[in-house]
Amino acid sequence: MDKKLKTALNIAFAAPPPEGKAAFFRAHRRRELGPGELLLTQAGYVRWWTWAGSAVLFAVILVLAAGREPGAVWTASALTPLLALIAVAEWGRSRRYGMEELELSCRMPLRAALLARMAAVGLLHLLLLGLAAPVLALWGGGKMLQAGAYLLTPYLLTTAIGMEASRRVRGQEGLLACAAAAFLVCALGMCAWRTWPNLYRAEKVPFWWAALALTLAASAFEFVKTLKETEELRWN
Repeated sequence: MDKKLKTALNIAFAAPPPEGKAAFFRAHRRRELGPGELLLTQAGYVRWWTWAGSAVLFAVILVLAAGREPGAVWTASALTPLLALIAVAEWGRSRRYGMEELELSCRMPLRAALLARMAAVGLLHLLLLGLAAPVLALWGGGKMLQAGAYLLTPYLLTTAIGMEASRRVRGQEGLLACAAAAFLVCALGMCAWRTWPNLYRAEKVPFWWAALALTLAASAFEFVKTLKETEELRWN
């Protein structure tokens, strides 16, 4: 196109300067969600059976922890991996159903949504285990922090294994792998009552603190790896 003609067309069809542009954007500014509102909003997307299953399992753990049988501590501790299975299943729901790309296209970042959902479920489980710890300490003859270690160690171990499995195995097979890991940890806890009967005695508390620290570090490591993978998926 001739340069003079192009210049003339630009002059003839030049758009007028916008009026009230700044006021328009101020009136339609996107409202940002605060941390608390984000947590409550994403908690609404957690499936109802996640809350119901957590409540039922907590009731079972509480009943077993309140029993005065010798194996009550073992049994209550061995059931906490099932709580972790519920949390990991909720964490990997987008990946399991192939919905990651759809969630990535939403206004809410997938990373923030996953963090909020896991925070909601994790806080509920922490509250439930915190309520069970005094009962376990009362009837088990130990201290509350000691009982908390009994409950949290298998929970965190299952969480770490479950996140690793759900990241490596896609689809429903990933959920089956997480379930297998949870039931394996449950079975180990149940068998420990007959194999290592002295494991819950006071002299073994340093072992539990070390195990709790290791499982906490492993869970945090797997959590960070999963978040990084989510970020890489967004850029891909």
